[in-house]
Amino acid sequence: MQSMSMYGTQYRSAAALFLVAAVMHAGARHLRAAAKWLHAWLDRRRVAAAAFHDLGTMGERELLDIGLTRVDVHRVAWGASDRNHDPI
Repeated sequence: MQSMSMYGTQYRSAAALFLVAAVMHAGARHLRAAAKWLHAWLDRRRVAAAAFHDLGTMGERELLDIGLTRVDVHRVAWGASDRNHDPI
């Protein structure tokens, strides 16, 4: 009976290390997912900022020529289009 008790205590530290490794692995997966989301958001933000700048430098007449008003600039810069809205 004593050998069973020794067996349980002998590998307790290994089990604890395995648990720590599993928790760290799960944390790394979550961190990687968060980093991918942040990278994608920064890419969308960079594209939107460039579009916002380009559309913002246009005059009212130029915007009207492409079917936009000053109010539409922010929405269109972030990728929205009229196809996303129900026609009236």
